Amino acid sequence: MREGKTKTGFLTIKEFAKYVGMPISTLRYYDDKDIFIPSKRGIEFENDYRYYSPTQITTIKMIRVLREIGVPLETIKELKESRTPEKLIKLLSTNKGKVADEIRFLQDVFSVISVFLDSLNEGMSIAESEVTVNEMPEKHILLGDENDFSETMEFYGEFTRFCNAAHNPRINTSYPVGAYWSSMDAFTNSPSLPMRFYSLDPKGEEKKAAGLYLTGYSRGYYGKTGDLSERMTDFAKKNGLIFTGAVYGTCLFDELSVVDPEQYLFQVSASVAETRRVQSRRPQHRKTKG
Repeated sequence: MREGKTKTGFLTIKEFAKYVGMPISTLRYYDDKDIFIPSKRGIEFENDYRYYSPTQITTIKMIRVLREIGVPLETIKELKESRTPEKLIKLLSTNKGKVADEIRFLQDVFSVISVFLDSLNEGMSIAESEVTVNEMPEKHILLGDENDFSETMEFYGEFTRFCNAAHNPRINTSYPVGAYWSSMDAFTNSPSLPMRFYSLDPKGEEKKAAGLYLTGYSRGYYGKTGDLSERMTDFAKKNGLIFTGAVYGTCLFDELSVVDPEQYLFQVSASVAETRRVQSRRPQHRKTKG
């Protein structure tokens, strides 16, 4: 039978459901299971309808919150039947901790997704044959231990050790992993054997310093950079730049985004400074064909 009209001071189940944004069927189910019952029964008004008090809106909203964070109906029913401030404090405190853990997890997931999206979007916007010079902002990273290629000259040995990171649990390899050289000379001499690896974790303790960077790109499997160091060195000489510090490399496209390993897109950025003023005002972005 259809629920009737509002009695003074009370809401029909239809009106109550609309106020709290909950299906009528759920309210009826909670009533049948003695979890949340109407304030008044229709028999008191000579009908068989359910009537709710406006004061019950707060109660049902709390029940909905508890259900959304995974509290079983049996627990909610037990609290209803023998509720005390102490029991509610214990229940809410326990679940507050669970929600806080879930928030931290989701924030980490959001951060990982954002970093990968930034790398992919950057890869989509560049011309890989170009070498450019740009002012770059500071970026937090997590540097791994120094690599040791004395036993093998293969890239993957030390890369795997870094990714396992059993020796250093602070390293978060959920983020894209990059390669680090202390100087352009080190990169030129061993472009496939970085001195260290790093994670692009925004919470990293180390930093890629803000400043002027010369950036170039190459295609190919991990550790293959072709003539990139020569192209970057030539550009620096022609444009009055000197290399002043670390070199950072990262894959913008890798096995996550392309099928063919030969299409991996590697970005290398080297810290530079100007030795002469080429123009009266330094542009934010200069480029030349490599």
